[in-house]
Amino acid sequence: MKNLNIDLEKLTPFFRKIGLYNPANQFYAKQVRKHQQILAYLPQIMAALNQLSTKRPIVLVDCGCGKSYLSFILYAYCSNVLKRPVKIIGIDRNPELIRQCKATAEALGFSNMHFYAGDLASVHIDEKIDITYSLHACDAATDHCIAKGINLGARYIFSVSCCQHTNRNKIRKHPLTKLTKHGPYKERLVDMINDSLRALLLEHKGYRVKIFEFINTEKTPKNIMLRATINAAKKQDTESAMSHYKKLTKLFNIKLKLEELISI
Repeated sequence: MKNLNIDLEKLTPFFRKIGLYNPANQFYAKQVRKHQQILAYLPQIMAALNQLSTKRPIVLVDCGCGKSYLSFILYAYCSNVLKRPVKIIGIDRNPELIRQCKATAEALGFSNMHFYAGDLASVHIDEKIDITYSLHACDAATDHCIAKGINLGARYIFSVSCCQHTNRNKIRKHPLTKLTKHGPYKERLVDMINDSLRALLLEHKGYRVKIFEFINTEKTPKNIMLRATINAAKKQDTESAMSHYKKLTKLFNIKLKLEELISI
């Protein structure tokens, strides 16, 4: 957190209110790794924020927000440290979690945080979006999160995927069956294929994509982040992306949910 210029001691009451700290002002032992992931995610979004205009409020959408730890810290950082107006919209299918998030935002006085219960596609947002992000959305939920960013025309899309059950079960007949007969290797291959296919669809839509480890594997084996920047893809990548996508889906006999969710 030092690279974010945040004094953790000053934020102790804040961390307690959002549930990051226990009454002894320490991270809950069972959730330390989750919190480490959140703190590693922050600098990635901060780097994008530095590229955005300071003349208007920043608008972010947390897709599959859950308890919204990341969003609450982002809001506090933007408001209290950067002194920049910010609006954060959190969406999750769990109405109880949304109720809790609304109560926490009200208790903190975070008046420009708004939470909605429902599917991502069903929540209508009629304003310019700077950043959409998600952390460990499960299976096709990652595709829904990325699709929300694309369909909103978000300048930046951040995604860290989790399990890939659907395509893991579909991959059977392909040239690398001697590798995928081993469970761990099949898991890793499916992760690589899915995120690579997502990257190709994003490039087809004009996004420049980078895939990288945002935190070391000791904290979580699901440590791969996809970052997409709108209108920044090279022309040749945009033109060839769909061709490569079709070749890979044919090779492994799979298809991404993302393909159905966006106009291609």
